[in-house]
Amino acid sequence: MKKTLAAFFLALTLLTGSAAAFSDVDEGLYYAAPIAWAVERGITTGTSEDTFSPDALCTQGQILTFLWRAAGSPLAEGESPAGLPDLNPDFQKALIWALDAGILDGSAGSPAASFDPAAPCSRGTAMRFLWRYSGSPAASAPGAFTDVPPAAGYAQAVAWAVESGITSGTSDTTFSPDEPCTRGQIAAFLYRCVNETGETAVRISEDPVPQSPAPETEEARPLRTYTGSGEARSMGLDGSEFTSDGIYEAKVTVDVYSPLEAVFTIDVPFPLYQACNYTVRFDVPEKPEESCVFTFLRWDEAFADMIPWEGEHNRVRFTDTSGRTAGDLSLSPDFSGDDRIGGLLVRRVTVSEGSSFTFDTLGDRAVACSVSANP
Repeated sequence: MKKTLAAFFLALTLLTGSAAAFSDVDEGLYYAAPIAWAVERGITTGTSEDTFSPDALCTQGQILTFLWRAAGSPLAEGESPAGLPDLNPDFQKALIWALDAGILDGSAGSPAASFDPAAPCSRGTAMRFLWRYSGSPAASAPGAFTDVPPAAGYAQAVAWAVESGITSGTSDTTFSPDEPCTRGQIAAFLYRCVNETGETAVRISEDPVPQSPAPETEEARPLRTYTGSGEARSMGLDGSEFTSDGIYEAKVTVDVYSPLEAVFTIDVPFPLYQACNYTVRFDVPEKPEESCVFTFLRWDEAFADMIPWEGEHNRVRFTDTSGRTAGDLSLSPDFSGDDRIGGLLVRRVTVSEGSSFTFDTLGDRAVACSVSANP
């Protein structure tokens, strides 16, 4: 009872804070207090400055990341299993931690066969993650849902979650374990798990984890900076003001840090998931035959049913019409500089040693860019 009352007063306090700023979170709905709590604890953030998107589907990678942050973002040693696509840094850290903590089962070989970070998280999977997160406690009685087979990997988790008040069935006799969860639902499940069950095997961070101050280092400055602009076309995926037949302005900045390394920043006025091809040209006006072109291809889950895609989810191509080659190009694995909602693409490119192209040969070329939906 004390635990429930504490959670209630916590909810009242939090609702006057961060979640109240989200225009799409109605304070009268069940997920308002959980969202406020999760944002206050740094477990999740909004999808923009004033929206949370509580009805958007929550992926398996996202719920593992929420659990990892709720536990204090602990460091776990190891590598991501083979067979998984490139993950953003938090997804990767959460995956390694989840395997180490036993929340994600890797005993049957690579979890890539059953875990897809980009796939929507189902109700059954969410309960299994929360159950293992809480130490796999036993329920006092098996569940009685007709659509939850006793041998299912999530059966014990569902029975425990319903008994603990984390969730309920979708009817008197069904649980709908394959139904995908929304961001609002996941926030509510985790909030109830932490604040009401009293069964948490993994330590929950109520306060921000103290971080040792990083040693001060002088920020590297670019040797040369190029700026330019160009045209951008949106796919018009979400019915927003950015229609598929409109032409918008794109801006590009290229900071050169060494002959073999540069950072490309492309800014468009629509979300990154509205396009997949980002091209930067270095032109000599009087010698068009010597143009250098970098093309960045970015896959997004929004494209899954629309654009055939082969190869890595993030890659770069180089074209030099004068016949030179850039050797091997590599991208920094950290894409945290991207603003998927705001439209900012940031890519650090490194050219291999011995390449016939280096960034210091660009001279005073003019820079332009283009953005489109053509892979």
